[in-house]
Amino acid sequence: MSLQMPLRLLLRFADPAFEQRFVQHYVAFYLRYAQASLLLGALLVSGDWLIDQLAHGGGAANFLRLSLAVPVLLLGLACSFLPQSRRHWQGAMASFIVVVALCLFFILVRIDAEGGAGLKTWVGVLNFTFLEFYCFVILGVQFRHALASGLLILAAFLYALFAHAGLLAGEAGYWTYHVLTVFILAAGIGWWREFVLRKEFLARAALDDALRAAEQRAMRLAHYDEVTGLPNRRLLAELSAPALAQAGAGGPACALLHLEIDRFGGMHDLYGHGQSDLMLAGIAQRLRTCLRGQVPGLDWGLLPGSLSASLAAEPDLVLARLGDQAFAVFITGLEGQDRASGLAQRLLAAVAEPVPVDGQQILLTASIGIAMCPGDAQDLLNLTRCAEQTAHVAAEAGGAQHKFFDEALNARAKDRVLLEAELRQALLSGQLRLHYQPKVDACNARLVGAEALLRWQHPQRGLIAPGLFIPLAEDSGLIAPLTDWVLHAACQSLRRWADLGLAMLPLSVNLPASSLADAGLPEQLSALVQHYGLQPAWLMLELTETMLMREMATAVAVLDRLRALGFGLSLDDFGTGYSSLSHLKRLPMSELKIDRAFITEVARGGRDAALASAIITLGRELGLQVVAEGVETQEQSEFLIGRGCRLQQGYWFARPLPPEAFEAMLRAGTTRV
Repeated sequence: MSLQMPLRLLLRFADPAFEQRFVQHYVAFYLRYAQASLLLGALLVSGDWLIDQLAHGGGAANFLRLSLAVPVLLLGLACSFLPQSRRHWQGAMASFIVVVALCLFFILVRIDAEGGAGLKTWVGVLNFTFLEFYCFVILGVQFRHALASGLLILAAFLYALFAHAGLLAGEAGYWTYHVLTVFILAAGIGWWREFVLRKEFLARAALDDALRAAEQRAMRLAHYDEVTGLPNRRLLAELSAPALAQAGAGGPACALLHLEIDRFGGMHDLYGHGQSDLMLAGIAQRLRTCLRGQVPGLDWGLLPGSLSASLAAEPDLVLARLGDQAFAVFITGLEGQDRASGLAQRLLAAVAEPVPVDGQQILLTASIGIAMCPGDAQDLLNLTRCAEQTAHVAAEAGGAQHKFFDEALNARAKDRVLLEAELRQALLSGQLRLHYQPKVDACNARLVGAEALLRWQHPQRGLIAPGLFIPLAEDSGLIAPLTDWVLHAACQSLRRWADLGLAMLPLSVNLPASSLADAGLPEQLSALVQHYGLQPAWLMLELTETMLMREMATAVAVLDRLRALGFGLSLDDFGTGYSSLSHLKRLPMSELKIDRAFITEVARGGRDAALASAIITLGRELGLQVVAEGVETQEQSEFLIGRGCRLQQGYWFARPLPPEAFEAMLRAGTTRV
């Protein structure tokens, strides 16, 4: 809200709440000064008594200064020290100064009656001047209160001057002119003083509000997730600590449910982080709604500060976000696993509801791992670790389910973590290898190409097949550096074969799904083959139809650029994914590979034979080179040859070979060596 300084006589901010802030600041600022001014006023009145006593001998009226005016001022000083004094400060101080003024005017009239220096002399105007400046400037009363008091003092002085001083009309008018001038001067100074103070307060309040907002934002960022508004890991630890301590001491059991959205990383590639964040916020709202009925009276829509207080006051359930696609629900007061299991089922159902994204309905699933306290762990760190490991096991088992932690799962999770660490080390220490499986013309066993297959030569475990570590690389973010290594190693092999004068045959390399999300892939591959002095046609890029269907428009654009640069493109595992003839005709592929699932039973006829024959015919009609992979028997090979598929790959011809063995085969030009 924009707060304007009102340029009117009675200064006041338009916003009552802001005006109240100013009054509190004003009173706090002037309280000590006002207390000092009350004491100073008592000393000045006492000084007047002393001077009058010395100059005129004093009298009963002069003594009233000590017996009447000074006690009133001291009473005001005493009231200022009361605990509730600030609440009624303005009215109380304005009233005190009016009472003091009436006392002084009464005393001055009595002094005049005794023949002393009262209203008839300069002493009266001096006292009036002191009172007005005391009211408007010194005492620290706000202008509108001071104006009311000042007018009352002016009226009382004029009444005393005309009614009791016994002055002639001209003399009274002369003094009236002076007191009015003093009143206007004091009021103007008081008005300007408060006007400047209010402007300074506006600047200070704006700065204070900005600092407070920054502190609140810092506090929120420190304790709440910015995307979903849920408590983060730090706040979860704070809120769960008392319940965990009670559970460890023999109190009610607790449980931590670790929920991870299955395969959510692909959503970042397909829709970007903006849409993914919106999806996560929507899922978080669903989880709130699912849990809202679990905690009576818990309002998840409160502001962060109130939310924290609400959660702390009712810690039966706490929902938090732990990571990119991970949430946690902490439950207390458990007597067994039934309640945790039932809640997990409701959470899975909430996640499974369709999510609208760009006009489409996206179906998501989740995996939940549950760890109990004190049975599985007694602190949040280990409880989270156990639940997270169990969630990963549930995801590996197909997702869309929940599991409870046990030691067998713990051993598997530790082995997975260890394998991931060893894979990272393998990238740095040269443990990775490429083996090559020939593609042959089955009619004469002549080599027509090869496929580069990644192997891991582990120093203790031996040769590890890619099926054991490629999924781990995809989950852990290592797939990109692995792909870079494979591409460089394949290009190095091609360069070596060319330098040895061997026949240059297309070498196939599998690309992961994340590659097509990179619009710079064509330029990167072009720079790679130029670096090694290769022709793009020597590199065949294999992609599965499932990864192409995720974002067809983007895939087609990237593939068109790759094909224009001269790279070969192979559609791998055709028929096992989301096959669509309308999509197939849009893809600029040069090769079609029949998946081994259709080859195994092909020699026996039946549906596999019919499907394989249909794929061969389809590829030939589209002008694609058709390759059958997974050929393991002579019967399979002869059936495929009979249907017009001469290009084959499989154990019947050769297993994947290390570089030395494949080079020998490449020199011979045939698998019959």
